[in-house]
Amino acid sequence: MRKTFLFIMILLTVFTGLYAQDKSKIVESFKRNFAIASLDVKIQILQDAAKSKSGDMGPLYLQAIDFVLDNSSLITTDLRFRQLSVIAAEEISKIDYEKAKYSIWKLFQIDKETTVRIPLITALGVTAKGDKELIESINKWMEDENTIFKTGKVPDLQVIAAAISALGKLGDPSSFPIIFNALNLGYSDVIKTAAKTALFEIKGNFKDMLLGIIKNEPLTEKKQALIMAMASDKLQDDDKGEIAEQALDIGLHTVTQDALEKQVTREIRYIAIRAISERKWSKATPLAIEHLNATIEEYGRGIGTKGYLLEAIACLGDMGTHEAAVRLTQYLVLLNSYTEKGKGYDSQIILAVLNNLGKLGDKVAFDDLMYTQYLNYGNSIKKTAKKALNNIKW
Repeated sequence: MRKTFLFIMILLTVFTGLYAQDKSKIVESFKRNFAIASLDVKIQILQDAAKSKSGDMGPLYLQAIDFVLDNSSLITTDLRFRQLSVIAAEEISKIDYEKAKYSIWKLFQIDKETTVRIPLITALGVTAKGDKELIESINKWMEDENTIFKTGKVPDLQVIAAAISALGKLGDPSSFPIIFNALNLGYSDVIKTAAKTALFEIKGNFKDMLLGIIKNEPLTEKKQALIMAMASDKLQDDDKGEIAEQALDIGLHTVTQDALEKQVTREIRYIAIRAISERKWSKATPLAIEHLNATIEEYGRGIGTKGYLLEAIACLGDMGTHEAAVRLTQYLVLLNSYTEKGKGYDSQIILAVLNNLGKLGDKVAFDDLMYTQYLNYGNSIKKTAKKALNNIKW
């Protein structure tokens, strides 16, 4: 029995070796024929190899790409060279023939024809995996295309869509900010869809990659990263709270003289403060206090609306911290002083402060809540102050 098993194994090894030899001979035969054939016959040879659906024809397809490279001066005058390029690139994609990647990239740089570039960059999306240097080159090309688009010129949008998809399949974290930039530049919906898909294909920590955008990229991209983070189902609430906190910090502390950029920083703050409030992200209390201070000032100057001020007040109520209660109490003291001096009051703002002090239930507000009931306020405000007093925890 043992001898029989050994005999069978020896036979299998021999047949496998012969089969591998045969396959190698077949590929070599295709390559020899390709080398001596006319241009039309070269195309037929590639087509026949493709029909065989053999995964061993990579060397032949690479030979075809190199042949086109060697005759690159003829590409624009004889379309048969481009036909060779397309067939070879498409087949290289199917079998993931990694050895062809550098020749493919070189040809992509030389030939600007859309119908050729698309299969070439698609092939790179398969063959260039893990090749940091080559991925960096593709990133640089994509970055340059984004820059061209920013100047008002229109690059080849079909190739850009294919390149973004290829970068997504390669999945390298270094591509994330470049694809993200493409998403927000105003490209066509096709490219935006490709970019969104590609971003989620990138390997690595999604939260950290979005934080990288918020920390390092221009303000408009910071804002879009924040919006994407808050809408993402890939992130937990704690991740979103951390991202919103970072964005609020940047929105508060970015110094710029540009009016449009100032507006974007305010928009970042408003989006972040809502996210922090929704998640009761108490770690952001100091920043939420800064935001309230800034919002009070902006409202006084007519820059911000009352709605944003009410949101800032509500956020402190959601923090559940002593520091938040101290700041709202200070604001109540200020509002009460205005009322005492007959300056008038905004009932919505005072009610918001009172309701959120009641939500916090911190004894720091006791004296001033009590005092509010003796001032010249309407009944609804006095009742709200009393209710807040009753919520205080001792």
